[in-house]
Amino acid sequence: MNKKFKLEKVLELREKALEREKITLADLQLKEKQAYEEMYAVMEDIKAKNIELEQDRAKGIFDFIEMYNKYIAVRQDDLALCEAKVQAAVRETAKQKEVLKKALNDVKVMEKLKEKHLLDYAEYVKKQEMMQIDEINITRGYKEE
Repeated sequence: MNKKFKLEKVLELREKALEREKITLADLQLKEKQAYEEMYAVMEDIKAKNIELEQDRAKGIFDFIEMYNKYIAVRQDDLALCEAKVQAAVRETAKQKEVLKKALNDVKVMEKLKEKHLLDYAEYVKKQEMMQIDEINITRGYKEE
């Protein structure tokens, strides 16, 4: 009982689309991770410069305080940009997850349809076999009498 699913090509196309969406999601998650890492690096840099600034103030070295303040202000602007990148990456990832869910649902629908077709075909084959058995029994019955 080897039945070729008529919509096999559609199923294959949907599976390929699902794989493309998975790859896209993986890329977006990587970008999101990189954005988080960049944001954390900027935060660590700001923290380190604040510590240096406090150490210089404690030592009484006031020569570079203005530079520290300007640098920290610039890095805080960078931090705001990084946070915006992270938020954009999170939104893109969420959108891609929805697209992936839809693609996965499409594949599942086609697989269920394929299973249904196979069950219907098995039932059809069974009915055909029963009809042949009935026909054989009917023709034998006449010959024996």
